[in-house]
Amino acid sequence: TEAKDLPVQWEWRANPDQWIPYDLASSSELEEAFQQKKATIIPRQGYFASIPDRYEIRFNYVTGRFQQYNISSGGMRRVRRIASDDNSILQPVSFETVTSEDCCIICLDSFQDPDTTTSDQCVVKLPPCHGHYFHRACVAAAIKLKDECPMCKRRIDY
Repeated sequence: TEAKDLPVQWEWRANPDQWIPYDLASSSELEEAFQQKKATIIPRQGYFASIPDRYEIRFNYVTGRFQQYNISSGGMRRVRRIASDDNSILQPVSFETVTSEDCCIICLDSFQDPDTTTSDQCVVKLPPCHGHYFHRACVAAAIKLKDECPMCKRRIDY
Protein backbone atom coordinates (compact mmCIF):
# COMPACT_ATOMS: atom_id res chain seq x y z
CA THR A 1 0.00 0.00 0.00
CA GLU A 2 1.19 3.49 -0.85
CA ALA A 3 0.14 6.73 0.86
CA LYS A 4 -1.71 7.87 -2.28
CA ASP A 5 -3.95 4.79 -2.08
CA LEU A 6 -5.16 5.43 1.48
CA PRO A 7 -8.64 6.86 2.15
CA VAL A 8 -6.83 9.75 3.88
CA GLN A 9 -3.72 11.43 2.56
CA TRP A 10 -1.54 14.09 4.20
CA GLU A 11 0.41 16.51 2.00
CA TRP A 12 2.74 19.47 2.45
CA ARG A 13 2.75 22.54 0.23
CA ALA A 14 5.98 22.88 -1.74
CA ASN A 15 4.79 26.02 -3.57
CA PRO A 16 1.42 27.64 -4.39
CA ASP A 17 0.76 25.13 -7.19
CA GLN A 18 2.25 21.95 -5.77
CA TRP A 19 1.39 19.67 -2.88
CA ILE A 20 3.68 16.74 -2.04
CA PRO A 21 2.24 13.67 -0.28
CA TYR A 22 3.92 12.44 2.88
CA ASP A 23 5.14 8.85 2.80
CA LEU A 24 2.93 6.10 4.23
CA ALA A 25 4.51 6.01 7.71
CA SER A 26 4.50 9.81 8.08
CA SER A 27 0.93 10.10 6.81
CA SER A 28 -0.22 7.40 9.23
CA GLU A 29 1.48 9.19 12.14
CA LEU A 30 -0.15 12.51 11.21
CA GLU A 31 -3.57 10.88 10.84
CA GLU A 32 -3.26 9.24 14.27
CA ALA A 33 -2.39 12.60 15.85
CA PHE A 34 -5.29 14.24 13.98
CA GLN A 35 -7.75 11.59 15.18
CA GLN A 36 -6.51 12.09 18.77
CA LYS A 37 -7.04 15.87 18.37
CA LYS A 38 -3.45 16.66 19.32
CA ALA A 39 -2.46 20.33 18.96
CA THR A 40 1.14 19.55 17.94
CA ILE A 41 3.39 16.60 17.33
CA ILE A 42 7.04 16.13 16.57
CA PRO A 43 6.86 13.44 13.89
CA ARG A 44 9.34 10.57 14.07
CA GLN A 45 8.07 8.06 11.48
CA GLY A 46 8.95 7.60 7.82
CA TYR A 47 10.94 10.50 6.39
CA PHE A 48 11.00 12.19 9.79
CA ALA A 49 12.88 9.24 11.34
CA SER A 50 16.03 10.35 9.49
CA ILE A 51 15.81 13.90 10.88
CA PRO A 52 14.39 13.56 14.39
CA ASP A 53 13.31 16.67 16.29
CA ARG A 54 13.64 18.98 13.27
CA TYR A 55 9.95 19.47 12.51
CA GLU A 56 6.75 20.08 14.41
CA ILE A 57 3.29 19.66 12.92
CA ARG A 58 0.71 22.10 14.28
CA PHE A 59 -3.02 21.35 14.06
CA ASN A 60 -5.54 24.19 14.30
CA TYR A 61 -8.88 22.41 14.42
CA VAL A 62 -10.89 25.65 14.61
CA THR A 63 -9.62 27.02 11.30
CA GLY A 64 -8.83 23.64 9.74
CA ARG A 65 -5.34 24.91 8.90
CA PHE A 66 -2.31 22.76 9.61
CA GLN A 67 1.38 23.69 9.43
CA GLN A 68 4.75 22.02 9.29
CA TYR A 69 7.17 24.11 11.34
CA ASN A 70 10.93 23.74 10.86
CA ILE A 71 12.35 24.04 14.37
CA SER A 72 15.88 24.74 13.03
CA SER A 73 15.09 27.49 10.52
CA GLY A 74 11.75 28.80 11.75
CA GLY A 75 10.23 28.22 8.31
CA MET A 76 6.64 27.09 7.90
CA ARG A 77 4.76 25.18 5.24
CA ARG A 78 1.06 24.49 4.92
CA VAL A 79 -0.08 20.93 5.50
CA ARG A 80 -3.39 19.54 4.35
CA ARG A 81 -5.48 16.45 4.92
CA ILE A 82 -7.44 15.01 2.04
CA ALA A 83 -10.00 12.40 2.96
CA SER A 84 -12.26 10.71 0.46
CA ASP A 85 -15.09 11.01 3.01
CA ASP A 86 -14.63 14.76 3.67
CA ASN A 87 -17.95 16.43 2.85
CA SER A 88 -16.53 19.96 3.16
CA ILE A 89 -14.37 19.36 0.08
CA LEU A 90 -16.39 16.68 -1.70
CA GLN A 91 -19.90 18.01 -1.20
CA PRO A 92 -22.66 15.42 -1.65
CA VAL A 93 -25.24 16.06 -4.35
CA SER A 94 -28.64 14.41 -4.17
CA PHE A 95 -29.24 11.86 -6.88
CA GLU A 96 -32.43 13.71 -7.81
CA THR A 97 -30.34 16.78 -8.75
CA VAL A 98 -28.56 15.06 -11.64
CA THR A 99 -30.26 14.22 -14.92
CA SER A 100 -30.02 11.02 -16.92
CA GLU A 101 -27.72 12.88 -19.34
CA ASP A 102 -25.27 13.87 -16.59
CA CYS A 103 -22.13 11.81 -16.15
CA CYS A 104 -18.86 12.00 -14.26
CA ILE A 105 -16.61 14.21 -16.38
CA ILE A 106 -13.55 12.21 -15.29
CA CYS A 107 -14.59 8.60 -16.00
CA LEU A 108 -17.56 9.45 -18.26
CA ASP A 109 -19.77 6.85 -16.54
CA SER A 110 -23.35 7.80 -15.73
CA PHE A 111 -24.43 8.32 -12.14
CA GLN A 112 -26.21 5.49 -10.37
CA ASP A 113 -28.78 5.54 -7.60
CA PRO A 114 -26.82 5.69 -4.30
CA ASP A 115 -28.97 2.89 -2.90
CA THR A 116 -27.48 0.52 -5.48
CA THR A 117 -23.83 1.61 -5.47
CA THR A 118 -20.82 2.18 -3.21
CA SER A 119 -20.03 5.47 -1.46
CA ASP A 120 -17.09 5.97 -3.85
CA GLN A 121 -19.59 6.21 -6.70
CA CYS A 122 -21.82 8.80 -5.01
CA VAL A 123 -22.33 12.12 -6.78
CA VAL A 124 -20.36 15.08 -5.39
CA LYS A 125 -19.38 18.60 -6.37
CA LEU A 126 -16.50 20.86 -5.34
CA PRO A 127 -17.08 24.01 -3.22
CA PRO A 128 -16.20 26.66 -5.83
CA CYS A 129 -18.27 25.11 -8.64
CA HIS A 130 -21.91 24.74 -9.56
CA GLY A 131 -23.16 22.17 -12.00
CA HIS A 132 -19.95 20.13 -12.24
CA TYR A 133 -20.67 16.69 -10.84
CA PHE A 134 -18.26 13.81 -10.25
CA HIS A 135 -18.06 10.39 -8.66
CA ARG A 136 -16.52 10.83 -5.21
CA ALA A 137 -13.56 8.51 -5.91
CA CYS A 138 -12.83 10.05 -9.32
CA VAL A 139 -12.62 13.65 -8.15
CA ALA A 140 -10.84 12.74 -4.89
CA ALA A 141 -8.01 11.25 -6.95
CA ALA A 142 -7.96 14.26 -9.31
CA ILE A 143 -7.70 16.91 -6.60
CA LYS A 144 -4.86 15.03 -4.93
CA LEU A 145 -2.85 15.79 -8.07
CA LYS A 146 -3.97 19.38 -8.58
CA ASP A 147 -6.18 21.44 -6.28
CA GLU A 148 -8.59 22.72 -8.89
CA CYS A 149 -11.86 21.69 -10.48
CA PRO A 150 -11.06 19.31 -13.36
CA MET A 151 -13.82 20.96 -15.39
CA CYS A 152 -13.48 24.74 -14.98
CA LYS A 153 -10.02 24.88 -13.33
CA ARG A 154 -11.27 27.01 -10.41
CA ARG A 155 -8.92 26.69 -7.46
CA ILE A 156 -9.99 24.71 -4.40
CA ASP A 157 -8.71 26.26 -1.19
CA TYR A 158 -8.50 23.80 1.70
